Amino acid sequence: MVVDTSAVLAVFFDEPHAAWVADAMNVHAGELRMSTVNLAETLILVRDRQPQRAEVLETMLQDAGLRFVAPDARQARIAAEARLRFPLNLGDCFVYALAVAEDCAIITLVNDFRHTDRPLVMPSKQGP
Repeated sequence: MVVDTSAVLAVFFDEPHAAWVADAMNVHAGELRMSTVNLAETLILVRDRQPQRAEVLETMLQDAGLRFVAPDARQARIAAEARLRFPLNLGDCFVYALAVAEDCAIITLVNDFRHTDRPLVMPSKQGP
């Protein structure tokens, strides 16, 4: 199960779907993974919004049992192809690439992933 940046940030910033994401991550504990590209994206966004809490985020990610996966050349090709096929930003392309490479679903709050060919774990209603 690949964890998207949106899911991590929802929990960290206690956004509307935080409890749902935390439950989904608990259900899939032991099989959670995240691209190191998305780890960097997450760290950048937290340091931009609340730099004083960056260390808290890093501890939270370690405690969540995520396996961090550095992209290889195959994932880079998959990400590049995804950018041309789907309405995904660069970070989302690497979420998708890892999910393809490891043949697994994506935990996300981003509706753009609905246009891809990967199974998704996301709330049935995204809210306003």
